Amino acid sequence: MQNFFILRAMRTVTPGRIPFVTEKELSAVLTECAARTEIARAGVEEATRKQEAAIAKHEAVAAEQKALTATLEKERAEADARWQEESVVMRREAERRNKLMEESSLETRAIIAELKEHRDERRALIEAIFRVIDRLDGGQTRSS
Repeated sequence: MQNFFILRAMRTVTPGRIPFVTEKELSAVLTECAARTEIARAGVEEATRKQEAAIAKHEAVAAEQKALTATLEKERAEADARWQEESVVMRREAERRNKLMEESSLETRAIIAELKEHRDERRALIEAIFRVIDRLDGGQTRSS
């Protein structure tokens, strides 16, 4: 096919013969062709209807999926917002508990210091009472 532009139309050596066909045979062939065309057209129309139905179903599924995706996105956004709010509340609650623990620790230390101070005062008081008793006992033994 390198020289395809050089090709010439072929000549017929002998004239061709067209066989004789009757109008009835021609009509039958045309009717058969028309019937085949109608069958093919019906097949194409059926395929077109099926394709359109499939496209409509696909579009419905796509719309439903889009709606579900939008719903899920909305729910996720709401969940994120709730989580943020809960996070803030938990952080504040943790800070409040830490503050209360510090205050409680300071109060406990103050109470312990006060108890130690009172214990020292009680010891001093008890020692003073014993000294008084010793003096009283010492004074009674001298007078007897």
